[in-house]
Amino acid sequence: MPAKQPKHARSKAKRPIIPILVVLAVVLFGVVRACVVASHRLDSSWSGSATGTSPFDRDCFVYSDGRYSYQDGSLVITKTGVDVSDHKGHIDWEAVANDGVSFAIVRVGYRGNTEGNIHADELFEQNLTGARDAGLECGVYFYSQAVSVEEAREEAHFVLDQLGSRRLEYPVVFDYELNDGNRIANVDDETASACARAFCDVIIEAGYEPMLYGNGYDLRPLDLSQLDDCQIWYAEYGNTPSRTGAFSIWQYSESGSVDGFSSTADLNLDLSEAL
Repeated sequence: MPAKQPKHARSKAKRPIIPILVVLAVVLFGVVRACVVASHRLDSSWSGSATGTSPFDRDCFVYSDGRYSYQDGSLVITKTGVDVSDHKGHIDWEAVANDGVSFAIVRVGYRGNTEGNIHADELFEQNLTGARDAGLECGVYFYSQAVSVEEAREEAHFVLDQLGSRRLEYPVVFDYELNDGNRIANVDDETASACARAFCDVIIEAGYEPMLYGNGYDLRPLDLSQLDDCQIWYAEYGNTPSRTGAFSIWQYSESGSVDGFSSTADLNLDLSEAL
């Protein structure tokens, strides 16, 4: 707080208008600039909700030549994507793009299943750069094993540190898989929901769109009414998606064939156009 002027001086002094206006302009510019920078971190119109019902007719999913599409009258969706981690080894992204793949969701890192330490994906930079240079739209995911809100926030900040100021066309995904024997196997539903909420809040504040990944079992503990500003990336193999709740991306295979991969590939269909 500035030092008070003598009483006689305060009674006669007039507040300088121009300096005040300048200060206000600087403050407003800073606020607007911060909002613009944040909003520019997502180069798309991604938005949606984890709540609500699925608008998709299961009979409209068409399988042909190893890929699924969605065909409902004049609406035909064929946007195919892959998701990758360092487990897939070196990927020829130009070959991937030439095989009809439009987007990639790249693992940023993971928290260990037992010791609980955070690790960077060894090929994150290589995969994200390679996919983008090949013309693919990109998002990222983090494999979480958070057992507390504090750990979930730590994971989200790790993701942001790895991304820096880079823009994405697809969301930042919270991957919370409840496998037997891992450190979150006994996490209660309330804690699981709070962890997802905490991760997504940090991601939203940074200007990215959050998304939740999982199959029916993984998503079961999450109170989606607390996560209605997130979208769902739903995994179900060997069948058309049976989920009756909302979802935006369907992961339909973990054993797909894509040029540029030395092994099998996870295949996904982006259904956001129909939402």
